[in-house]
Amino acid sequence: MNAQICTWKYGCKFAYSITYDEAFEDLLAHALPIHRRYNIPGHLVAVAGQLGQVRHVPSSSYSGKCRHLSGAQMRELIVEGWSVGDHSMTHGDLNVNPIAEVLESKRVLENALGQAVNVFHLPGADFSFAPAARYFESAGFLAVFFADDRVNSNDPDLFGLSRTLVYVRAGQPEFPLYDPFPRVYDPYHRLHEALDCGGWIVDLTHLVSPEPIALWKDATPEILDARFNCVRRVGGGWEWATEPEQVIDYILMRRAATLTPIEWGDKHSAWQLKLADVPTPVKSRELSATLELSAPISNPSIWIDRQPVAKFDRQDDRNVTWTWLARDGQRIELRWQ
Repeated sequence: MNAQICTWKYGCKFAYSITYDEAFEDLLAHALPIHRRYNIPGHLVAVAGQLGQVRHVPSSSYSGKCRHLSGAQMRELIVEGWSVGDHSMTHGDLNVNPIAEVLESKRVLENALGQAVNVFHLPGADFSFAPAARYFESAGFLAVFFADDRVNSNDPDLFGLSRTLVYVRAGQPEFPLYDPFPRVYDPYHRLHEALDCGGWIVDLTHLVSPEPIALWKDATPEILDARFNCVRRVGGGWEWATEPEQVIDYILMRRAATLTPIEWGDKHSAWQLKLADVPTPVKSRELSATLELSAPISNPSIWIDRQPVAKFDRQDDRNVTWTWLARDGQRIELRWQ
């Protein structure tokens, strides 16, 4: 019998997330009901210096037109399973003041939310990464997102993650020299690729509204609903649809985990879990494992430190998959009759 840590939580074949740049208040009316319908949590990409304010970024399509979510509103979404990433202090050029844009923005957001913020999303064009690169890890970020229309692998560079775009219809980008995205809306965009390669697709959108402002990067409620419906249909139950922090934490836990056989007998087999170098900011410390059975067995059960796991995530005659809160040194045991 061979026990292995799953590539994705619950033994899923690929991961899916969606992010909302600028974290506008409109999503409460136009996006949140759709998220609830499909049970898919979202991720807010917040400009720390404008929480609860009408947007004031003169170069932005949304300046003076949309209000950013407040800290209190974001905390309510966190209770529903959402997460929040840092999108800098001013949405300005990181070259000008990377200390304020990276370090200070993280402090402001964490004070507003009452919890750690572990993900940074580059504002504007991705070339703003270079001047701030040396600050991200020292500030305690676990990951940095670019916007360059790729599917992330299942073992990606966490400081070079990619997002792809969900948008209402073709439009002209504000910065045409930096335009990595397609121009024809496709509800299947990148999904089959993510399934085929076992990767992680992260959607990117801005405003969700029946009347979009920036046609090439916004979504209508109908488009968002169609995208989520497509995720569920393509995934067929093998998709792990969750917010990005959960995925990042799982990748870091998986990298740190080793299962070593320690005991076997007529009615049981056991392994020991070793966890090495899990970063302190990791919030979710669950792992999933799958056990390939050499032959069908009767009434299998998993025990962690001699306590039974409540249920299997997946089970058939040849495989069982389960999820648990992982700690270094745990005894993982399969029992059967």
